[in-house]
Amino acid sequence: MAVKGMILAAGYGTRLAALTRYCPKALLPVSGIPMIHFAVEKLKRAGCRELIVNAHHFADQIIEYFQQTDAGVPVHVLREPDILGTGGAVLHAAPLLKDEDVFLLYNADIVTDADLQALLLPHTGSAGSRKLLATLLVNRRETRRALLFDSRMQFLGKEVWLNDAQSLAGDVRRLGFCGVHAISGELFRLGLTEGFSDIFDLYRYGMDRGCTLHGVLSEAYWTDLGTPDRIAAHESYMRQHNRTV
Repeated sequence: MAVKGMILAAGYGTRLAALTRYCPKALLPVSGIPMIHFAVEKLKRAGCRELIVNAHHFADQIIEYFQQTDAGVPVHVLREPDILGTGGAVLHAAPLLKDEDVFLLYNADIVTDADLQALLLPHTGSAGSRKLLATLLVNRRETRRALLFDSRMQFLGKEVWLNDAQSLAGDVRRLGFCGVHAISGELFRLGLTEGFSDIFDLYRYGMDRGCTLHGVLSEAYWTDLGTPDRIAAHESYMRQHNRTV
């Protein structure tokens, strides 16, 4: 299935502050390869025919990179004069995404072997539902920012949304978010206003209006490259498995 993909690459890379003083995180070398290359290749393998990349921190460098690099598919770099957050970035890209039935959203610092088609399938053909706002890639890991799902993998909310007095009945699964989403074009028909926002705030808004989200649980290799230690660990993994991408 051919879809569009969006890569979130506007952040400051604060956990990599010593390395991102003069370079955007998305272009930091990982085994000699700019980090964003992993995201581009993963989205292409998932069937993306066109990519959107948001940019803020050293945006000129990201623009120049895609001017000089043949990504194999058209790439549109959207500069954000003011950083918009993950939700605001998606709304800012509405002119390029609003007519899509579904699109993939991918954090620039993610590497995974998960099958992204599994995220897209619930949105397509007879299985598609106007009420399904997004499917989220998740895995089993300890995290302070867990997502909560019921036994059918329907998204219940973020753990941090709940206060001490709240509890959820039944089988609740506490899982780690992997930074990859398949998002329905219905997001752009919720009447949301562009500006700074977190993507999960947009999801919560949709849930309050009857939309649902689901999780896809993956046991595949996954890491984020947000710290020097994680970059080093991934480089070691690549050497051990004789991999380049």
